[in-house]
Formats: sequence, C-alpha cells, structure tokens
Amino acid sequence: MRATHMIPTNLTGSVRRAAAVLAAGALAAGCTDKQLVTANPINVTPEGAASNPLGALQLQATGIVASERDNTLGYIRDVALFGREAYFFQLQDGRWVTGYFRDYNDNTSFGAGGTWGVRYTNLRNIKNFYASITAAGSALSTQQAAAARGFGQTMEALQLLYLINTRNDLGIAVEVPDDPQAVAPVVSRDSAFRYITNTLDAGLASLNAGGSTFPFALPTTGGGFTGFTTPTTFRQVNRALKARVEAYRASIGCGQTCYQAALTALGQSFITADLTAGNLDLGVYNIFSTAAGDATNGLWANRNDMYVNMTLFTDASVPQTDTRVTTASVAAPSRSQTNSDVSTRIFNIYPENTTPIPIIDNEELWLLRAEALWYTGDRTGATAILNRVAQVAGGATGNRYTQAANDAGFVDQLLAERRLSLLLEGHRWIDVRRFGRLNTLPAGGQGFTVASRQVIPQAECVYRDRTGDPALKGPGCP
Repeated sequence: MRATHMIPTNLTGSVRRAAAVLAAGALAAGCTDKQLVTANPINVTPEGAASNPLGALQLQATGIVASERDNTLGYIRDVALFGREAYFFQLQDGRWVTGYFRDYNDNTSFGAGGTWGVRYTNLRNIKNFYASITAAGSALSTQQAAAARGFGQTMEALQLLYLINTRNDLGIAVEVPDDPQAVAPVVSRDSAFRYITNTLDAGLASLNAGGSTFPFALPTTGGGFTGFTTPTTFRQVNRALKARVEAYRASIGCGQTCYQAALTALGQSFITADLTAGNLDLGVYNIFSTAAGDATNGLWANRNDMYVNMTLFTDASVPQTDTRVTTASVAAPSRSQTNSDVSTRIFNIYPENTTPIPIIDNEELWLLRAEALWYTGDRTGATAILNRVAQVAGGATGNRYTQAANDAGFVDQLLAERRLSLLLEGHRWIDVRRFGRLNTLPAGGQGFTVASRQVIPQAECVYRDRTGDPALKGPGCP
C-alpha cells in the first residue's frame, strides 16, 4: 500500500504530471473513417456495430473498463465499512452507519444493493461484447476474435469475484441469460468460485490463441493497463487474478490443492523476482481524469467523510513506525466524535482526484505467494516474503517476523501485512472472513454487529418472486 498510489515513473510517469483520460485515450486509438453514432459508449446500437464492428468493439471495451472503474468506488467504500477499516460520516444521513453496522440483514436497508445491480449491468455489457465478436464475422480474424474474447472472459471473472466477495455464503447468479428478462438461478459460493476459475482458464486459452494485438486499445494514460495491452501481456493479468481466486478458494476449504494452483498462476503472472520500491506498484489500475466527460476518484471527493478506524493506531499488530501507517491518513476537519472506535483522522491513500486505484498489483502478488508457500510447506520462504514486504512497503529495518510456530500464528502475521499493504483497496473484510477472524473486528457501537455478507437487495428478490418458480427464489429473500 502506497499512500499516494503513484505509478512508478519507469512505467508510466507520475500521475501528478499526467491525468488519466480513460475514454478519450482509448477511443482515439479505435477511431476509423467509419465512426459509430452513439450517445453512450457502453450501449452500442446494432446498426452501428454492423456498419463498423471494430469500432463497436472499441466502444464496448472502453465501456467495460469504465464501468469496472466506476463501480469499484462503491465496492471499496462498502467493504471498508463492513471490514471496519473506516467509518463514513455524512451528518445529513446516519444510514451510512446504521445501514452497515446494524441493519445490513434487511433486504430494504441502506446499502443492501451495493455491488449487485452495477456489476450485473457490466456483466450484461460483457455479454453484449461477446455478441459483437460473433456478429463481426470475417471483419475480425480468428486471432482477433480470440483475443477479444479472452479480454472479456477475464473481466467477466473479475465482476463475478466482486459479487461473491460481498454475498459469500448466499451465493450469486453466475450466468447472464441471452434474454434480458430471464432470471438465472443463484448458485452456491463453491459453485460460483469454480465458475470464476473456469472462466479465467477459458480466458487464458483465448488469449493464448489471440495473436499479438487486441482489436481495440486499452487505456494507459496515467497508469491503467500500461504494460498489459496485448493478448500476450494481458495473460499475466489473467493469471494474477487467477492466483487471487485460488488463494481465496484455498482458505475457505480447498486447501493445498488450490494453493498449489495459486503458485502455478503466480509463476505465469507479472510478479517480479524481487520486490523493490521501483516495482511495488507494478500492475493494472482503475484510472481517473478531470477531462470533460470522464470521472474523478470519488474516494478522494468523499475523503473528509471517511474516518480511519481507531484500531489502525491501537492494535498491537500494527507498528506505528510503519510508513504505511504514517502516510495513510491526515488530521480530520474539526468535527466532534463520540465513538471511541473512530479516530480523528481521515484517509490520505487517494490524495488527488486523479489518484488511480489498483485492480491488482505486484505488492498483493507477493503476499499471495507468501500465503501459498506457507500452506504448501515452505514456511521459511513465506516468512521471508512477509519480511521483504514489511521492509520495502513499510520501511522496516531488519526482519519484523520470526517464523510462526503454527498456522494461526502465520495468519496473524499475514493479516497484519495484508491490512497495511492493501489498506482501503477492498480486501480487509474478505481477508478476516476467509480466515475465520470476523470476531476480531470491533462492532463499532451499542447494538452493532459485524456482517459476514451483504444481502440480496429487495428489488432482485421481488423480481425473482414474480417468476413463480421456487427454484429461482433468492436465498435470504423474504
């Protein structure tokens, strides 16, 4: 975790020097003499796609990336509240507290719909993207079609991962029917993870057959997909996400088999041979811009309302000299706080309105490797990695950790490092839950409890109920 989330200058140049222009940068590369006429780059008309299939794919790919970027803001905020990283205070609306700390099991509660409709909307965008690949016919070479499909499959798996991360044991619908009015069944958590894994593997196969270039451009200004804009390099992103998914699966029951799969995926990802200050931030990013029609970082816009949980400064596992702590926050604007769990500081992890947000980066990959090594028998190697991360990312001198005596001791160390390195990136709640540590999170006030998952929102429940098919009734729906 870097408090400023700056992209290494040897990769892209400073975000402070170059604003991220997502739509403009990507669309410029896709321009041809036949321009599509569309008011919404995500909603390409059939007529426009038929007249210019390559242009349609460019617009749709841009829309998929833009939706991923826009939806990540709400996801990080939601899981930060559930994971007790942060408290979000807007004096005019107390539901930012009660909705997440007390009423979260109510399908009508404030926040119940978070990371649901928006992710399925992007899954529909991806479904339409696949249809455009097929409809393009001979306008795309076999390699171009495979490359595009591999990109779509990787992004599809990512959207589904956000969904199962938030719904956990309730499960999710993993299929997007051809008929937009049709209702797909909700499958179990294990089935959802298998589907995500298989989709990533299918994406890898498609990218392997995709030749040397995508038939569209991915955004790179200010970070974005810099270094991963071809089917060959994008395979490394696919494998990085595969490593994350396999580690999650391993920790909730799959065990050593999935950890071994995570190590294999890491070996095919963009993880570096050594972790240094220069490659700490290597990865793919959601990027923001002040350009007309683009979006700025909403976590920056709401920074004065996002208070740091006091435990960051009081937990014994958090060294207060760690640079990830010292740079993570700034003094809050003057406001009276009455809850002892709320610090007087606000987050400074996204200090500018164009600061990018990682999708996945080298620092996380190193921590995934430590986790997988420990559970496949290399405890010395796992401990060495934790110490390396603490040194490079946290400024530790010498070795912070000695080898733990057992799994529980290692999880203590791993969660401490993941908490600091991935602070306010959407991981803490998922991490403590998958290791059975939800009880270590502070409730946050009288009558409050810690959620283990979000619910399926009421609108979805009502729609499913109207089908009259008990098999389609959503779990947890009244």
